[in-house]
Amino acid sequence: MRRIITVILSATILAAAAATAQGSGTDLLGTAWLAEDIDGRGVVDRARSTMDFTKAGQVSGLAACNRYFGPVSLSGDAITFGNLAATRMMCPDTLMDQEQRFLQALSISKRFELTHEGQILLIYADASEPVLRFSKIIKN
Repeated sequence: MRRIITVILSATILAAAAATAQGSGTDLLGTAWLAEDIDGRGVVDRARSTMDFTKAGQVSGLAACNRYFGPVSLSGDAITFGNLAATRMMCPDTLMDQEQRFLQALSISKRFELTHEGQILLIYADASEPVLRFSKIIKN
């Protein structure tokens, strides 16, 4: 009997840990994120690519050079971005490259995962490696 209780307790703990690691769309509401990696190629120093979930169903931020905004759909660990609008300023080629990689990664996003106690946001397309990695921006 003791062994059965231990097995059930262990399974419950593992299931709870897996659910917490996955996160849910409501975990993102009211949060802001700074991109640390885009498609495995890092980011340009001091070039900020950000993502803010300030309102349910909406996302906005800085792509590197231009501001963007638009719809986002969150369900469980699924995430998809609708047609995003952006301002049209020109910047140095390195920033424009980062911006295009960032917006492309958003357009193919399918699921997300929160790790490191909710401080890291990973966004995946079809591959097992994330296309975007963000760190949480702590707002005062």
